[in-house]
Amino acid sequence: MKKLLYCIAAMTLYSAISCKKTDDIAKNTPECIKAEIKRLTSPSSSSWAIGSVDEYIFQGNIVYAFEPSKNIADASTIIKDVNCNMVCSVGGFGGPNVLLCNGDKFSEKAVFQRNIWKE
Repeated sequence: MKKLLYCIAAMTLYSAISCKKTDDIAKNTPECIKAEIKRLTSPSSSSWAIGSVDEYIFQGNIVYAFEPSKNIADASTIIKDVNCNMVCSVGGFGGPNVLLCNGDKFSEKAVFQRNIWKE
C-alpha cells in the first residue's frame, strides 16, 4: 500500500511539473491570443508545439510571433495580428524568401515590445 501511495504521489508530481503553464500569460494580451496559446499548449493539441509568444510592432501594427518549441527543427514562426488573423509565417526550411513577411524581412523591421508567454 505504501508503494502505491508513493507511486501515485510521484506520478502526480511529474504530471504537474511536465504540464506547460499558461497561467503566466502577460497582462493586457488580447483574448484570442490567450486562447490560441492555451489551445496550442494543451495536451490534446495535435498542432506543432510553441516555445514562446512575443509581441512586436511590425508595419505599424501590433503582431504576435508564435515561436516554435526548441524541440522542433526547421519550424516556422507564425505571425498573427491582434484578432488572431495570420499575417505571415517566417523562418523554417525554404531559403531566403521564408524571412519575408508582407515584403519586409520580419527580423529587421519588427520592433520587439514584450514577451507574452514562454514555456
